Amino acid sequence: MSIYRRTSQTRLSEPQLDAPPRPAPAAPVPREDWTKRRTSQPANGLLKPTHAWAASLPQEIQPKALLTVFPRIANLMAAMWHDPNSFRRYVDDLLVDRRGNRHGFPLDVLRELFKIRAYYDEIHPDSNLPWERASFDR
Repeated sequence: MSIYRRTSQTRLSEPQLDAPPRPAPAAPVPREDWTKRRTSQPANGLLKPTHAWAASLPQEIQPKALLTVFPRIANLMAAMWHDPNSFRRYVDDLLVDRRGNRHGFPLDVLRELFKIRAYYDEIHPDSNLPWERASFDR
């Protein structure tokens, strides 16, 4: 018996396989708006490590306005404090508007961000500058 046979050659006495009936298509599920359903909210309050980070800074550098107005930014800065490349990139992205639609920071927060960035550059000099990496001793 060949599986390649014509239906006109099928005998009535041969068993035939009946396909099970197909289920009816399910009704379309209405699309949910997933933009309003977030699994977790970012930390909008100050975290304990952020308090410790701010307290470890010199008194004139401590970002009091940043901690009260933008605690989420302060949390991220505290988390990146020990990674110079990430910290510099993050603060630069805060200070430079690349999207063109940001409102900017209040003046007191902006001053604190500049102070923190300057202080950070003092304690972590940038060693990625090409003239500092080149060795002229041959």
